[in-house]
Amino acid sequence: MPEEARCLTAGVARTVITPPIGIHLTGFAGRPPSTGIHDDLWATALVLAERGAEPSSEQESRIALVALDLLGLYGDELAPDIKGRIQEVTGIPPERVLLSCSHTHYGPVVAGGVTGREGGNSPEAIAYRAALPHHLAGIVAAADAARRPVTLAVGRGSVKVGINRRERRPDGRIVLGQNPEGALDSEVLVWRLDAAAGPPPEPGAPIGWPRRSGEPVAIVVNYACHAVSLGGQMRLITADFPGVMRRVVEQLAGGTALFIQGAAGNINPSLMGPDWDHPRRLGHTLGAEAARVALLAQPTEALPLRLTRERLLLPALLPPSIEAGRAQLAALEAERERLHQADPESTRGRRWWNEQRLERVRRGLAALEGGEPLPPIPAEVAALRLGSAALATCPGELFCEIGMAIKRASPFTWTAVAGYTDGAVGYIPTREAYAEGGYEVESACRVNPEAGELIYEAGVRLLHHLQ
Repeated sequence: MPEEARCLTAGVARTVITPPIGIHLTGFAGRPPSTGIHDDLWATALVLAERGAEPSSEQESRIALVALDLLGLYGDELAPDIKGRIQEVTGIPPERVLLSCSHTHYGPVVAGGVTGREGGNSPEAIAYRAALPHHLAGIVAAADAARRPVTLAVGRGSVKVGINRRERRPDGRIVLGQNPEGALDSEVLVWRLDAAAGPPPEPGAPIGWPRRSGEPVAIVVNYACHAVSLGGQMRLITADFPGVMRRVVEQLAGGTALFIQGAAGNINPSLMGPDWDHPRRLGHTLGAEAARVALLAQPTEALPLRLTRERLLLPALLPPSIEAGRAQLAALEAERERLHQADPESTRGRRWWNEQRLERVRRGLAALEGGEPLPPIPAEVAALRLGSAALATCPGELFCEIGMAIKRASPFTWTAVAGYTDGAVGYIPTREAYAEGGYEVESACRVNPEAGELIYEAGVRLLHHLQ
């Protein structure tokens, strides 16, 4: 194959995925339904392909990366349904589609069924969930149709809009607060895809498509920080600071920006509370740094384009021992009695979490006492390569230490890590965090301590496989 015949092609498209007012929001337990829309939620599709000498090579090499303003793809069927519809419309196989969520806590509930979150079986949520695959298939098709030759430039910067949230109180308890001494991944990693020399786009190409060689087509920004800057009482729909960041990048550097959330399991914004100045300041700070990096990004080889996957079975969370499980169960049952005697409105969130934890401890304790073993938690991990750049993905809320370790062990210079991708398995803490306790371990974790190590090993293994 002649070298000049090979090149990377890329196309982008975007659509609004804002739900109807009145839908339940997800990310904080106990909130009443939404009351309005502050700013729209978006889905942005980037379709990549390698153009070669063989007529079929480009179609067969296509990969779709879809960035979504959602908390996560909760529920066993949602991600497969979306990918199945994308395949029906575009022919891109499910295993070559990456669905990555920003983790905004001011977006709609999408999980339904018996295990669904609050409001997940409401008419609004059911309708939204049914429509979402069609919206996403449409933008993937539009992005695929708009592909043209591109070049790749990469860069990294640093900004501290996040802070480690595992604060240790004087009594030794770990709470959701601020821990300035805790681990923090402050890296901003940017991929810039520029229009290469070639024929101009068709008249029907998406608005904003570059008309000249060298203009940005897409700018991918990877950073790790929970999208929770407005606190837990906000009932307006918003993309939070990632939405502000995208607008800043597009205004300053051009192209269409995609935010890829990193390993943010133990990282919160440095500003939190019901103040719209928070997402504005955080988004402008992150966006300005991402735009600076994008404008100064260094050209690098964009090929080969490769994607590989692996399905892991993570061990389900069990109490450390039968004695510990019985103590946990007794404490949770006592807490339930206290909560049932308190004001129901002010304790809605705490009661929801109490029931979730009770069910989990009961099942784990029964397994330890000789009952039915807990089934493992499936987790699909993947690795994407564009020349000297790479992306390792995970469906969980990885602690930042795990994400940074994957990047350090990667054979590729420009490696990003994405959590919240292709499903939702909950928190994946470091082994050390289990002994410390805290919300991520005690309330919202479904996996045993070795899960983080399994994710790390798989991510590194897949990245090396792409060499």
